[in-house]
Amino acid sequence: MRLRAIACEVLARPLYLAAVHSPHVVDFELVDRGLHNEPDVLRRALQERIDAVDEKRYDAIVLGYALCSNSSAG
Repeated sequence: MRLRAIACEVLARPLYLAAVHSPHVVDFELVDRGLHNEPDVLRRALQERIDAVDEKRYDAIVLGYALCSNSSAG
């Protein structure tokens, strides 16, 4: 599988480590940690990035977020 990972840059190192051990190809897009301060802006930014993913190129989208101001809720 080819995966598109959209993730918080704070989690970059552990996510890269996980990707190295994955049997899948993982392409990352890191989102600026400064958006944590504006959860609604971060939520919109995430949705825009999800919508922009080329469906023909990727089999799935993976989100790499923890609480991150609950921006991935909904």
